[in-house]
Amino acid sequence: MAGISENELNLLLFVLLASGLSIVYSTRVKKALNWWTLQTIAVSILILAQGIYSHELEVIVVGVLLLIGKAGIIPILLRRVLRDSKTEWVGEIYLKRTSSLVVAAALTLLAYDVTKPLMALSLPGFRNGLVVGLALIFYGLLLMMIRKVAIVQVLGILLIDNGIFLAGFFLTKGMPLLVEMGSMFDILVGIVIIVILSKQMLENYHSLNVDHMRSLKG
Repeated sequence: MAGISENELNLLLFVLLASGLSIVYSTRVKKALNWWTLQTIAVSILILAQGIYSHELEVIVVGVLLLIGKAGIIPILLRRVLRDSKTEWVGEIYLKRTSSLVVAAALTLLAYDVTKPLMALSLPGFRNGLVVGLALIFYGLLLMMIRKVAIVQVLGILLIDNGIFLAGFFLTKGMPLLVEMGSMFDILVGIVIIVILSKQMLENYHSLNVDHMRSLKG
């Protein structure tokens, strides 16, 4: 990508991929949230660096929005829920930690294979970014299927959001400010709603198991 060196880009992409795998492998919710926060900071740095190198104010604003909104506000809201619920573990696991990591690795290879047709159409950094973005989407879907704690399910959604944003950024070579602001607003509203639901679950069931959400329907 213009402006950012290939080594810098690959380092950031490695951090993004490693943090995604660490979230899947984590057994404690707090550690998973910390890994997601680190991942979102890395995405923000990538966007900010690109905006600074290319002198694009719109891209810089998007990077700042990511850093403040996603890496700042969202973790604060989720940590409050964790503190109130005293939740430590990620919840019921359909796959053991090692098995989850193996599945995640397989999904990474799948993401690489899916983007193979783009090999001749793009630079290596562009394709690697698209692979990582797609892999994060797969990790988020996997997390939502193998965990039953509401906060961990939220992290799955946030992983998917990071993946979609990253893939969109590399596909369009820059994310329009209006699109990112709309996405940011949707995510924040969704997080607020889930925080409210989580508090209701704690009041009624003293648990964040998502199975209890069915009984909250009016």
